[in-house]
Amino acid sequence: MHTWLNTSIPQQVYRPEQVRDFEAEAAQRSGVDLWTLMQRAGAAAWEALADALPQSAAITVLCGTGNNGGDGYVLASLAKQAGFSVRVCAHGFPASDDARRALQLWLDVEGDVEPLQDWQEGESDWLVDALLGTGLQRDVSGELFECIASVNDSGLPVLAIDVPSGLHADTGNALGIAVQARKTVTFVGVKRGLLTGDAANYVGELAFSDLGIQREFRLLTEPAAWWLQPVQLQHDLPRRLPVCQKGDFGHVVIIGGSRGMAGAVRMAATAALRVGAGKVTVICAVGNESIIGQQPEIMVIAADANETLAERLLEQASVIAIGPGLGQSDWGRAWWQKFCQRSYERDLTAVVDADGLNLLAQYAGEKGMQPAEGMIYTPHPGEAARLLRAQVTEIQKNRWLAADTLREQLQGTVVLKGAGTVVADGDEQTFAVCTQGTPAMATAGMGDILTGVIAGLLAQRQSGGFPTSTAAITRLAVLMHACAGEQAAGRLGGISRGLLATDLLAELPGLASSQNG
Repeated sequence: MHTWLNTSIPQQVYRPEQVRDFEAEAAQRSGVDLWTLMQRAGAAAWEALADALPQSAAITVLCGTGNNGGDGYVLASLAKQAGFSVRVCAHGFPASDDARRALQLWLDVEGDVEPLQDWQEGESDWLVDALLGTGLQRDVSGELFECIASVNDSGLPVLAIDVPSGLHADTGNALGIAVQARKTVTFVGVKRGLLTGDAANYVGELAFSDLGIQREFRLLTEPAAWWLQPVQLQHDLPRRLPVCQKGDFGHVVIIGGSRGMAGAVRMAATAALRVGAGKVTVICAVGNESIIGQQPEIMVIAADANETLAERLLEQASVIAIGPGLGQSDWGRAWWQKFCQRSYERDLTAVVDADGLNLLAQYAGEKGMQPAEGMIYTPHPGEAARLLRAQVTEIQKNRWLAADTLREQLQGTVVLKGAGTVVADGDEQTFAVCTQGTPAMATAGMGDILTGVIAGLLAQRQSGGFPTSTAAITRLAVLMHACAGEQAAGRLGGISRGLLATDLLAELPGLASSQNG
């Protein structure tokens, strides 16, 4: 039998409506019809499931009324023909001609259809979720809600077809409830909602099949986002020439480190050095020099925003990072105002994080307190909510929209941090998403490390071979930071708790030099 499951998952990511709008035409251009696509989808899903099954496994397939249910009937038929014990429990009668045709396939192999609510009455080793497809727009309710709740309570492993039922295929938001799948196999194009929002709680291991129409589909529509992959670090970071000196790799100036927050700016500065910045200077509040200076490679200067020295440092900077440990005292506010004014006087590349974002939100629209266009902003959902005058729950319900709105509002590149970090490109107006990382990274200081990684890579872009696009370098930095978190957690035994932000520092040089491996 033809293998329809792809061996790798592409980086191109699409909105679910793009797949719905163009798959029929792509199929037609490929010389096949939608019924053939359904057969291929069922076969790919069966292949994904069969890899995980012991020979005597009992399978229960839960089918809805749409084409997703049709894929389930095809899978059930193939599983039964392969000699497995298979039950089908359905929510209702199929609504489309193709889904009814798939039901007939199941009946032709002497399969029975039981009511959905009876699914627990027999023995099952694996469940197949073919209840709801990619078109779901409202909260799950009624019998389907009860079914999904019982599936999750059962603890049985689940293969979800195309998208876990209840998960919004574009936003990744669970609509009241969603199936917690062990594996998900998705078709034609990877849907955006499988990679951010709540998705990591529901998708499990992701598999993909283009159903044989990938070339034609890509000719019809542009990706809605790009999925960042670790291999990019090997391809997109240049090898350093043997003849070089620190001046070739830029000067990062980081403004922060007010009273009680010296650690944040020290972490950012060390991260910038660890990814290869030529030199790093920290401007901090008086009294914090000794704490930051415990990392001897960091140049540390205590200065107020109105000092002549401050002007000279800002003039020397290849990249400015502002926010880690900045605080919102008079010292921090004065520096924020100085930075904003300076951004209009010279062409600056800057990373704005933490209290830089909080001051930006506090002084929204106020003249002299807003930076020029083209900066990089790195909010977590709470900071994004303050900037957009929204609730954190609203940000998380549609992270793509939140990042896009912030990009438009701030006229820069936006990194919306979280599980499935979204990078909104301020120049080309494209998206990227990073799914690397670990729950162990949910701890204080991780954002400071990211700020340093972004600034440190940006400082090197004048060296040969480096990407020149601000957004391209930002995407690499987000990916490197996430991979560093994974590696650090793995080195400590695969922990999900107890990781320190500084644990990432040891991983960064290897990732920044991965092209040499």
